[in-house]
Amino acid sequence: MIAPNTVIGNRYRVTRLLGGGGMKMVYLAEDMRLADRPCALAEMVDAISNPDLQQQASASFQREADMLAELDHQHIPRIYDRFSEQNRHYLVMEYVAGQTLEEQLKEAGGKLPQERVIDIALQVLDTLEYLHHREPPVIYRDLKPSNIMITPGGQVKLIDFGIARHFQPLSSATMVGTQGYAPPEQYRGKVETRSDLYALGATMHHALSGRDPTTEPPFSFPVLRKFCPELNAALADLVSDALAYDVEQRIRDVGEMKRRLLAIKNGAAAAANGAQAAAPAGQPQLKLPLKTPPAAASASAPTLLTNEIACPACTRAIPGDSRFCSYCAADLRNVLELFQVVSDPNAQTITLSQPSPGHPRTAAAPPIGRPWHRRGRRSPLLLTVLVVVLLAVAVVKLLLFLSDVVSAIQSGASAPPVPPVARSDNPWGESEADPVDPLRTTMLRQMLDAQGYGAVRFKLSGSTISLWGKVRSDADRETIENEASMITGAMNIEDHLQLEE
Repeated sequence: MIAPNTVIGNRYRVTRLLGGGGMKMVYLAEDMRLADRPCALAEMVDAISNPDLQQQASASFQREADMLAELDHQHIPRIYDRFSEQNRHYLVMEYVAGQTLEEQLKEAGGKLPQERVIDIALQVLDTLEYLHHREPPVIYRDLKPSNIMITPGGQVKLIDFGIARHFQPLSSATMVGTQGYAPPEQYRGKVETRSDLYALGATMHHALSGRDPTTEPPFSFPVLRKFCPELNAALADLVSDALAYDVEQRIRDVGEMKRRLLAIKNGAAAAANGAQAAAPAGQPQLKLPLKTPPAAASASAPTLLTNEIACPACTRAIPGDSRFCSYCAADLRNVLELFQVVSDPNAQTITLSQPSPGHPRTAAAPPIGRPWHRRGRRSPLLLTVLVVVLLAVAVVKLLLFLSDVVSAIQSGASAPPVPPVARSDNPWGESEADPVDPLRTTMLRQMLDAQGYGAVRFKLSGSTISLWGKVRSDADRETIENEASMITGAMNIEDHLQLEE
């Protein structure tokens, strides 16, 4: 760390540390050649040992710094200078006073009013529109609350374009981004302009609901109206469309998202004006504060770099540090060799490596996430074995049935009819398997039993699942609905669950 009053590059006198970590630290400094003008001095340490790769990284840093210096937008800090001294590289930028969105969320108790979130998102969209329409387009890649700076006047600035990644050893990661905010395609090293829209949708979901996506299973964003029933329905739909897992189903471009958000803002303003006109004369109208008192900037949240692995239950590709499969909801904490995070706890860049035998990360992690995690969990390996056994039994029964058919034909009798799949409208009857895909209902039954919901019954018909039984609370009801939708893929839920007396 650079001590205060140290002069860097014979020009910049360091005042104090602003934030950062790992290979990149950001300091408040004074430009002694320009009347001690305040500036932000970013110092990046070269961690590459190979001389050839070190030279390539330095050249890449210089090219990207020159590209950033060409950007001219009110929501992007200006680049003033770049230089290198031995294995340390420096970027001199405009100093932005204020708070990050992450800091404002903490001060507000986790979430902000929707009017405030819309105002911030529109300014971010203005910035993305400028970046995406450049030739070639500039993809921001790491949009999150800690990278959104808000000045005392309420202006948004996007900070930290991730230029320090050029000095990261190539063997440590395959992707730059932050788990919870990065879209699925970014884990495969494929990004486009709609990748930034996903990250903005995740940021808005966090700010509106108070639910931090970095502490939840990846790509899991519950419907916003469940968290905030009073939320504008059009705004909730906009966030859901931005968070579509399939990039082709996502909002088309920044222009479409901006138009829809402006329509929501103008509609809310018109409704507010109508309510104010209808208020009795002399009655004061309450207004939500749109500005936040200034405070010192803080360090950005860690940026995670990760690899892909195959889920042992459904074999689909998922992020290497996942605790649950985002497709089949299998609990991966007991069967996967998770990566070990090796870094300073305040570092901005975290490298991932394989854990040593007996490392605590290989043991079961403490219960986290949704309420059903507290009711116990079943090993996905055991579940896989159970599914294989059930499939084997089904194959044996099928072979016996075919044998009876052949015997009947040979004896001159007609083949016995195929027994129909039992269907019952009795809400307290047994759970019924889907004749097309029995694996889904079998997995749901096992998951409900494992979490203490053995009294719950269900019936899956196409894309609709019906639920019956008694639960102890509304939280249990919501947990069961989420499990049923996630495991079976049902789009519609008929909820007949009753609360116990």
